[in-house]
Amino acid sequence: YHDVDVLFLGSSHSYRTFDTRFYQSHGISCFNLGSSNQTPTQTLVLLQAYLDSLSPRQVVFEVHPDIMNHDGVESAVGLLANVPLTPAMTRMALSMGNMKVVNTWLYALWNQRILHRLDAFVEDSVIQNTVYVSGGYVEVTKKSFERKRYPRKNLTIDPCQLDALKECLSMLKERNIPYLLVEVQDAYQLRKTYLNHDWFEQQMRQLGPYRYKVLPMEDTIHFSNSNHLFKPGIEMFNEDFLPDLKLLISNL
Repeated sequence: YHDVDVLFLGSSHSYRTFDTRFYQSHGISCFNLGSSNQTPTQTLVLLQAYLDSLSPRQVVFEVHPDIMNHDGVESAVGLLANVPLTPAMTRMALSMGNMKVVNTWLYALWNQRILHRLDAFVEDSVIQNTVYVSGGYVEVTKKSFERKRYPRKNLTIDPCQLDALKECLSMLKERNIPYLLVEVQDAYQLRKTYLNHDWFEQQMRQLGPYRYKVLPMEDTIHFSNSNHLFKPGIEMFNEDFLPDLKLLISNL
């Protein structure tokens, strides 16, 4: 993938929401660079490796309250085990101060540079109840929504993740690539527990254009779990988002 109209960034809320097939059917070339629990710390590493080759006209950067306060260990381990090792990834691994990440980096070093196993590795496109779609989208085929009680909480943002997000946005500004921060809504049973979501919205708006829209969705119909959309919700979200995205692209 090169010279795409839109590059989607973020966590599973990105790669399980922005259906690349939908946008491509509307004449918008795109790639979804999301990965599980991807925090801005890992996004920065991916941008350093792939931004210039993808050369997007527009970036949609998914931000989620939980991800902005996440340590990034799961995402770092996932990238180190599956992505070609770069100096930036090595710096990330050693700077996180986590032994699980360091151990995975050592494994990646041995697996890639000594044994060259990654060169011949091909991931299955269907794993359990997920299907990988060319272009970075992952379709979930089975819903696992459960009614739960979540404790009420005040949202916070990890200063390290905020700094990494600002550095990502600086990379985009240096290349004159417009961006939009997007938060995908959670199920109501989770969303209602956020005591200070207005504060989170304010923090994001200080960083640039930000979109958060609560659509009329039912938890048990439109969500696969409390914080991921399911097929009906994904369709509703993307249909609603499409006009905004088209307007952004047309203004470039």
